[in-house]
Amino acid sequence: TTDLMFSSRVTGAALAAGLALEVCMTPNRLLECCQATDVRLVLVDVTLPQLDLGALIPLVRQRAPHAHLVAFGPHVDADILRQAAAAGCHEVLTRGQFNQTYAALLKTHLTAPK
Repeated sequence: TTDLMFSSRVTGAALAAGLALEVCMTPNRLLECCQATDVRLVLVDVTLPQLDLGALIPLVRQRAPHAHLVAFGPHVDADILRQAAAAGCHEVLTRGQFNQTYAALLKTHLTAPK
């Protein structure tokens, strides 16, 4: 995501839980991170500029096969949320749903053994 206020909240929750979290501001950076580490959770803000979900999500799944992929975005942009689901995200949430559940997502997917 490029929303620094939003990413700060999620990063803060991860740090408070003792979890590592990398914020990637571009699709290319996300792919680099997926290749370099054992990624277990990928959170994709569908409002990221120049985002091609149909191309990105399959690459993320290939590079981070054990990762749980969650896309989130504005509820008014149902088309792009449908695109995220069609591209292969495990969960697709509105931004409001994500705001209510991100701490649980972090805890569930980053603390459970893989």
